[in-house]
Amino acid sequence: MQLALNPRARPALLVLLVVICLLMAGQIARLLGLEGARGLLCLTNLATLVICIRLSWRQALIAVGGLAVLAVPAVLSQGDPLMATAVIAAAALGLGLSARGQLQPVYWLMMVSICMLITQSTLPANPSATQLTSLVIAVLSSGGLSLLLHHLLLGRLAAAQPKPMAAVAHSWRRCLAYGLLLASTALITTPIAVLHHWHTNGLWLILTPFLVLRPFVRDSWKVALHRSLGTLAGVALVIGLARVLPHTLPILLLAIVMAVITAMIAARHGHPAVMVSSLTATIVLFNSNSSDLPLMADQRLQACGLGIAICLGVMALAHPIEQSLQSQRTG
Repeated sequence: MQLALNPRARPALLVLLVVICLLMAGQIARLLGLEGARGLLCLTNLATLVICIRLSWRQALIAVGGLAVLAVPAVLSQGDPLMATAVIAAAALGLGLSARGQLQPVYWLMMVSICMLITQSTLPANPSATQLTSLVIAVLSSGGLSLLLHHLLLGRLAAAQPKPMAAVAHSWRRCLAYGLLLASTALITTPIAVLHHWHTNGLWLILTPFLVLRPFVRDSWKVALHRSLGTLAGVALVIGLARVLPHTLPILLLAIVMAVITAMIAARHGHPAVMVSSLTATIVLFNSNSSDLPLMADQRLQACGLGIAICLGVMALAHPIEQSLQSQRTG
């Protein structure tokens, strides 16, 4: 495919790739009888592409496999706060360990799908083995086909511009501490989301700490500011679109457009606040319809506000401990 060898064609091919993968997710959901999981598979494909673009196809394959493994206990944890918290805590530890190569900002995108399975599962409370198998097949096939399409459209160009190996940024002890810090927030957010049946609000609440917290607490204050600004901007964008655009315009079309923009920002390593703003609008659009779009955006803002407050509280407790440990090492 000669077009893929031309770097100037990359943006157009990237847009085409995202659109195809999002449309393909809907078809896979329909074929497997999981129409309600269309949004889940769309976000999974978007996360797969971003990880592949920013890191490598191997890292994306690991992420898809991890999601498929956690999908079953996540679905089975409906109405069970203890099991749901265990699933989120396990994912938190994995995300913390990925910080060794500074991979957690990219892997975080897969957390959206895991949290959706817990807070907004489209399967019944007691799914059959066939339904669980179909879900796993849907995740693996959807993510796998996304990787294959990336290879066909952008593989030769990516091979001509190899990505540098991820440098070791933190010790394993620091990564484990970071994972435990993330898991500690799950002990607060997940029971609230599950016990109170917050559904979409619970999704935003659980996700927020994974985007705000960083391996070093001192780095999280600035990230919390970017998160707040990005969330506000994303919510304002969705509310503005709801007021300006006609109600007959399909929400899925808007969601696909925002997903393409999000992938472009990720590919260009855009500012974190801009990335959060675009991703916020994308997730809200994939989980809304024309009638409840403004309400969904408002609920997103409230849940993220509570999530950021929880993060600030955890950071305030962890900061003096971090400083004390650093003083002992340098003393």
